[in-house]
Amino acid sequence: MGTQRMIGRIVLWTLLGAAIVSFWTGFGMLFADDDRLRGAALIAGSWLLVAGGVVLGDKLGVPLIAIKLERTGTSERLRQAAEDPGRRLQRRIERVNSAFAEAAALMDELRRDLAAQQIARQALLEEAERQQQILDIDEEEAEKIRQILMRETRTAIQAERRQQWFFFALGALASIPIGVAVNLLVP
Repeated sequence: MGTQRMIGRIVLWTLLGAAIVSFWTGFGMLFADDDRLRGAALIAGSWLLVAGGVVLGDKLGVPLIAIKLERTGTSERLRQAAEDPGRRLQRRIERVNSAFAEAAALMDELRRDLAAQQIARQALLEEAERQQQILDIDEEEAEKIRQILMRETRTAIQAERRQQWFFFALGALASIPIGVAVNLLVP
């Protein structure tokens, strides 16, 4: 239920109830000398307020509010119908043109963003290619260094073996004359 509809019902119920209570209370006070009768008149007026508000509010309030709402809609439609069709068409064309201009501006902005992203992508690809070349050069240098180290290690091992054979031969040659001298000196 709409807000305007609810407000219309409340206003109608209040006015209708006030009229009924006033009438009933006044009627009761005219003909009742007893306070109990006046109290009963007030209670009956209250019940009549509620019952009359519900019945008459639904029967009168809703159609009156609907008529009011319809009139406001009708006046809007009348205003639109009274407007010059050429002017209305011109206004619509202006809206379409502004929408196209905005779309064109957005397309240009998107094109610039895409170009910037492509430039950044190209720069990243070039950097990746350069890094790959450096990696390839590093692998070649690492292989050369490994070969040099293996040659040096092989050379060092050969030199050490020669030295060991030299000491063995020297020891063998030195021990023979010493052994002969010891055998000659010891009878």
